[in-house]
Amino acid sequence: MKDLSTDELAELRESFDTCDSNGDGWIIVREFAALLLALDQDLTEDECLLAFEMTDADGDGKISFEEFMGWWTGA
Repeated sequence: MKDLSTDELAELRESFDTCDSNGDGWIIVREFAALLLALDQDLTEDECLLAFEMTDADGDGKISFEEFMGWWTGA
């Protein structure tokens, strides 16, 4: 698990919130792909789908910031 500085955490939160197009606190697969692009992750569409499925810990079809952080930091 990688530790994030306060600035890194704030940057990730800002990127997450920017990609949360309707502001509901959740991102769907289309928004997740945009988030990964914003964070300079060069993934194919299939890789994005796989990463989304891995990140969506509860399988509800959407990702909270907490689920995203768990995936991003390897927690």
